[in-house]
Amino acid sequence: MKKLYSILLGFTAIIFMACGGNESGNQGSVRDAIVPVQEKLEAVTQEGTASISLKTMDALQTYDKANGRYVFNKNNEVENLTPGTVVLFEGHSLRKIASVSSDGNKTMVTTEFAKLTDYYKELDLSYTAPVNWGDDTAMAGTSVKVGTPIATMIQPMPTLLAAQASQSVELKTKVKGWDIEIKVEPEGDDMKLELVAKKEHLCSIKAEGKISSFESTSEIRISDGQTQHFSYDNRGMSGEMEVKFAAVGLGSEVAMLEIPAKIEKTILVQGIIPVTLRLKANLKIFPEVAVGSSSQVSMKLTYDSNAGFVFDGSRLTPRGAIEGANPEQTGDSNTATPAIAGMGVGVEFPRFEIGIFGELVVPYLLLDNTFSSYLSTGLAGGAPPCHLARLKYKSKAGVTMNFLGVASIHNDYTIFEKEKKWTSEGSYCD
Repeated sequence: MKKLYSILLGFTAIIFMACGGNESGNQGSVRDAIVPVQEKLEAVTQEGTASISLKTMDALQTYDKANGRYVFNKNNEVENLTPGTVVLFEGHSLRKIASVSSDGNKTMVTTEFAKLTDYYKELDLSYTAPVNWGDDTAMAGTSVKVGTPIATMIQPMPTLLAAQASQSVELKTKVKGWDIEIKVEPEGDDMKLELVAKKEHLCSIKAEGKISSFESTSEIRISDGQTQHFSYDNRGMSGEMEVKFAAVGLGSEVAMLEIPAKIEKTILVQGIIPVTLRLKANLKIFPEVAVGSSSQVSMKLTYDSNAGFVFDGSRLTPRGAIEGANPEQTGDSNTATPAIAGMGVGVEFPRFEIGIFGELVVPYLLLDNTFSSYLSTGLAGGAPPCHLARLKYKSKAGVTMNFLGVASIHNDYTIFEKEKKWTSEGSYCD
């Protein structure tokens, strides 16, 4: 039987932990999530669907997302679910029922993946919500996850994270010969990052940055079971990033480090649909500093930005801009070598992951800042000398819309890309 939802303003909030592994109970409470300042939900569901109320979700003991398994305190509403039904577990998840069983005082439910379009035939959903790092009430709904860092020669890899009851994270560890220290914490209305990486006596890197509070906004429209529109934007975000590094005889081993910390905030639209934002930072090191060579940098970028995208039913278009950008050198940015040498350090911060009902739809929405210094003396091949310092900054979005029923959208998009170069007197750089 079709069900009509026409809800214009007002239901608030529970926290939803959407990163793999086991969850204990229905995490959080009504006061934990961000309340949108504007929200709309009008919908008609498909045949063969059902919903489990927020009140019943309080009976949830554990949820294993990897296996799609729920364990509830014995509950008639849950026991009446039938295999094949697509179920909206309010404030939590959207799944297709595989089996339901009872054992004493427990009801176990196993489920399979379901798409948003399996549940909604018609949907008009939108929200605008403030993400305010300085709001103590909002920060009460923030969770921090810390796990084992991963360094690779090619790409960062995912890691399973364990939750901490904190609004900030501080971590010290050693990976691939690098001593890593990271601290992420609120500072006024900003979220601040401090990152230090050292490798013996060969290299020291320090990155300090912050992002302001901002506005998260999204729209989804489904018509006759087909997604016709999907947009997401982070608006009004100011930030800064300063990087200083010095390397002597480091070599040429490229390291990419996925920092094992995520700060999560959840927006609950109309008390039903959780949208989870996960803030991360990644570090990339690109050295070409042989024995007898050295490279150093001291640079800073401040900016205002908007970043997002819109899908119009046939294609996805990135949108956004960086304004008031001020790239500057805050100290010496030099490289010394008898031939060719240089080094670049990339910091992805902020890097957001965005999920709906715990399903990842935006694997990354990020600002990638790369700070570098390069010198070619021209002695080896006879080319003119080039001594160059560069600060490159670009915003990218990765979008995957399988959960929204659009398998063709699974790609990487550049929102904007800019750079600032400084060349030494007498340099001839392309």
